[in-house]
Amino acid sequence: MPIHNENDAISILYVEDEQDARDTLLSILETRFPEERFHTAGNGLQGVQLFRSLRPAIVITDISMPELDGLSMAAEIKSICPETIIIAVTASSETRDLLQAIDIGVNHYVLKPLDIGRISTVLGQAIVTVRKDQQLHARYEQINELNAALTARTRELEAANHDLEAFNHTVAHDLRTPLMSIGGFSKYILDSLAEGLDDKHKECLHVIYKETIRMGNIIEAMLEFSSYSRKEIEKEVADLSSIANEVRYSLLLREPHRKASFSIAEGVTGLCDPVLLGIVIENMLTNAWKYSSKKENACIEFGTTNKDNKLVYFVRDNGVGFDKHEAEHLFAPFQRFQHDNDTEGFGIGLATASRVIQRHGGKIWAEGKRNEGATFYFTL
Repeated sequence: MPIHNENDAISILYVEDEQDARDTLLSILETRFPEERFHTAGNGLQGVQLFRSLRPAIVITDISMPELDGLSMAAEIKSICPETIIIAVTASSETRDLLQAIDIGVNHYVLKPLDIGRISTVLGQAIVTVRKDQQLHARYEQINELNAALTARTRELEAANHDLEAFNHTVAHDLRTPLMSIGGFSKYILDSLAEGLDDKHKECLHVIYKETIRMGNIIEAMLEFSSYSRKEIEKEVADLSSIANEVRYSLLLREPHRKASFSIAEGVTGLCDPVLLGIVIENMLTNAWKYSSKKENACIEFGTTNKDNKLVYFVRDNGVGFDKHEAEHLFAPFQRFQHDNDTEGFGIGLATASRVIQRHGGKIWAEGKRNEGATFYFTL
């Protein structure tokens, strides 16, 4: 189909060798379809020439004409632009002509003497078809533009990921080695020359040694966080209740003195990568365990609920909770709140959970109130 803007006038070519008949029908059609643009030709040769230059969307043609008949002209036009709508008008009712018209791909076949209502209806239907094609073409162009923008954005992200991997390589190799040297030498001085150092110098060396260990742990956390973005997802139906119970046992063994109750819903499953979802559940339950540590009777729950007819998983605790203004930062890597000073970690657990859930095509969010606990939700 020739390319038009959907708001443009549709170009229509009318080919008829009898001038009086041509002028009469043209006058009527222009009155009934004033928004469209009509062109005329007196025979098939002129019709083909005009079509090549104007590329009208619709062609109305008589069949019996000198020099080049209407069906031969229609065949030529279809070879140039198969999408062109052709309306053939003729006084011949012979089956041979009808079959030839069908074989060529003529869209409409109208017998003479012309019924103005009939030809107007047929032309109106053809115009509607062209308009729909124009709208589809416009949408197709919009989709192409969006795809081009997405492709460009994807390339930018790929380049950013490449830069991130290069940065991680630098962190892993160029920073880790001198950091280990600093930590190692400070520990050596502490162990070998402690008797010759005063308390101030010993304290400084202790701080250096402890900070190198802390920085090394941060580097490991960064590399681990980055790795979750590259791991290929292999989905299967996983027993999430079992995973949650394993995390519960681990937490209780880690701090057996704590008074904490767990409520793990039975039979919770999900179509996911069980390794990655295990990391999500572990991080979320560990987060709940950590931020409910000051409660005399901490309560931590894992289960499912239904929101907007969609299965939603959740982890709930009765810990310190969070303020509304903090909610938007919960899932950002290395973000810690002012009241987090007494808790361990680097602010990477929830960011990791968010990254994994996003890679599963799901959503993660949180609801809570300061000193009244928090609930973290996610979908798959």
